[in-house]
Amino acid sequence: MLQTFALLGQGFLDCLTLMNIFCAVVGCLLGSLIGVLPGLGISGTVAILLPITYGMSPLSALIMISGIYFGSQYGGAITSILVNIPGESTSIVTCFDGHPLAKRGMAGKALSTAAISSFCGGMIGMVGLTFAASTLAKVALGFGKVEFFSIVVFGLILLTSISGKNQLKGLIVVCLGVVLGCIGLDDLYGTVRFTFGIVDLYKGISFVTFVMGVYGITELMGAICIPEEQGSVMDFRMRDQFLNGQDAKQIWKTIIRSSILGFGVGLVPGAGSTLATFFAYGMERSLSKHPEKFGTGLLEGVAAPEAANNAAMYAGMVPLLSLGLPFTSSMALLMSAFIIHGITPGPLFIAENPTLFWGLIASMFVGNVLLLIINLPLVGIWASLLKVDFNILMPLITFITFAGGYAINYSVFDMGVMVACGFVGFFMSACGYNMAALAVGLFLSSTLENSFLGTMTLYHGNLLAALIDRPVAAVILGIAVIALVISISKSLMQYFKKDGGKQ
Repeated sequence: MLQTFALLGQGFLDCLTLMNIFCAVVGCLLGSLIGVLPGLGISGTVAILLPITYGMSPLSALIMISGIYFGSQYGGAITSILVNIPGESTSIVTCFDGHPLAKRGMAGKALSTAAISSFCGGMIGMVGLTFAASTLAKVALGFGKVEFFSIVVFGLILLTSISGKNQLKGLIVVCLGVVLGCIGLDDLYGTVRFTFGIVDLYKGISFVTFVMGVYGITELMGAICIPEEQGSVMDFRMRDQFLNGQDAKQIWKTIIRSSILGFGVGLVPGAGSTLATFFAYGMERSLSKHPEKFGTGLLEGVAAPEAANNAAMYAGMVPLLSLGLPFTSSMALLMSAFIIHGITPGPLFIAENPTLFWGLIASMFVGNVLLLIINLPLVGIWASLLKVDFNILMPLITFITFAGGYAINYSVFDMGVMVACGFVGFFMSACGYNMAALAVGLFLSSTLENSFLGTMTLYHGNLLAALIDRPVAAVILGIAVIALVISISKSLMQYFKKDGGKQ
């Protein structure tokens, strides 16, 4: 322990030079600003800004890249709260309560909550990364295909219960999302599925394109078709846009619980950050004395996913730095950035490059503080954007949405898919179906399929044998099944109760 503190202290001395602090500030600022553009996401932001690190010393480059990476995460929360367009799967849950808060004239408080929760979640995540990286990496590797399949199933079932009042509708859209995720080539056998002869669909439906359609285009269509319900934001005073003592008292327990949960879930290979946001939101809803208010604009509904997401992101750094294993596309891109600068993360990284490792860890602490310092003063500016005239704001959002949709793959076909998804999302939303469940079902579809096929391959098609051999997975799946039965039973009871009342 004392040796860890000594090495971390040396890391702070290495990173707290004028040049490295400048790199951290620039990285955090650029990451936050570019991350605001929907469609780019974390990976796109890092890819665009990576060339500016060429020619830097390895430590300075790592500090700037890390600042860009974590700064872009907060940028995604800004669009989720202000315009209800999540640029990443990890920002979907933030829309649930963040956008209703913005519509009530509390955008600044929602953004302040997101910034503070991100800071606290990041700090808790970094403590775990600093003091338990090697041990936690081995725990993460202990999770195989069977455990991952069980966790994804549990996450999807949890999603049906937190995505609306009607669990049956939630289950329907989750299943529809999983089916949509099967469009394209099968990863295992290369079989073409649900493409109807359209070559552009062989690669499947891009998740970001889909999300921008069912959120961005749906929002635009709602503004056109139901103008009296769209584009109206309550007046607010700028001094009321920052958190007060009562607000802090309201969310501090949520932040701590969600950060710890997020870090634990984030260790799971794959979609850890996305699942962490839903698990944290579901936990807070179940612990709340007023669960029915979630989704109407609660600060806890913003604090939970943002704290969990940032803690989970640092947890994802554990296997990357300790074992050299990136489990997500954004982590893979981060690893490629390390390699470009002559650094190969893995078991020997800490031993062979202690200065770089501990300098990077220390810079994450510094960068997290800088993100808070940079973003809190901008809260009022971001919130004031909602005061812009509706006739000016909506064309601007339209341009950004279509530009982001095209920039993903530079494909006109993708823009068509985005518009089609927007039409579907608008009519399904009007019928009471929750688009978050649909989007996450699509996102987790490939993960669910690959983990299930991997399980079936390992155990020769015998799922029961797999669950007997992996008791942890059996317990998780058992809880998921019980939760599903309870959820459906409640929905059926509500349905028959209403039907009986009508008769």
